[in-house]
Amino acid sequence: MKILVAIDFSDITEQVLTQSSILAKNLQAEVCLLHVVEANQDYITYDYDQTMMYAIDPSEIRDQLAQRFRKEHKTLLEYAEGLRNNGLNCKALMVQGETVKAILAIVEKLSMDFIVLGSHGKGAISQLLLGSTSKDLIKKTSVPIYLIPIDRSEA
Repeated sequence: MKILVAIDFSDITEQVLTQSSILAKNLQAEVCLLHVVEANQDYITYDYDQTMMYAIDPSEIRDQLAQRFRKEHKTLLEYAEGLRNNGLNCKALMVQGETVKAILAIVEKLSMDFIVLGSHGKGAISQLLLGSTSKDLIKKTSVPIYLIPIDRSEA
C-alpha cells in the first residue's frame, strides 16, 4: 500500500502528519510526502521598468522565492525524516505546478493507493472564489481520499 500525503505547511500540517503516521502504521504502508509549490507567475515575469523610482528588481523577487522554496524543501525533508524515525518507509517530493494537477500526476506516476490531505474548513464564499483542493481532488480521482479537518478547538 502506498499513501500520498499532501502538505502545505499551514496550521493543519501537524495534524495531517500525525494522522498519516497512524494510518500508515496500521496499513503497513509506504508514505510519500508531497508539497506542491504554486509560484505566482505575475511575480516572476512582470515587466521591469528601470525608470520607476520604487521599482523592485525581478531578480530580488526570484531570490526571495528561491529562498522560500529552499526553506520549504528543508522542512519537507525534516518531516520525512521524522516519519522514518517513527518506523515508516517515507520519501519526500516537492514539485511545482497547479496543486490538484500535480497531486493527480504524482498519484498516477507513483501508483499511489490513497491520498491524505488536510481541509482548511474555508467557508462557502472562500470556496466559491478560491476553489477547494480537496473538492477538486474528490471529483477528479478514483483513489480514496482521507480528508483531515482542521481542529477547531485549537483555533
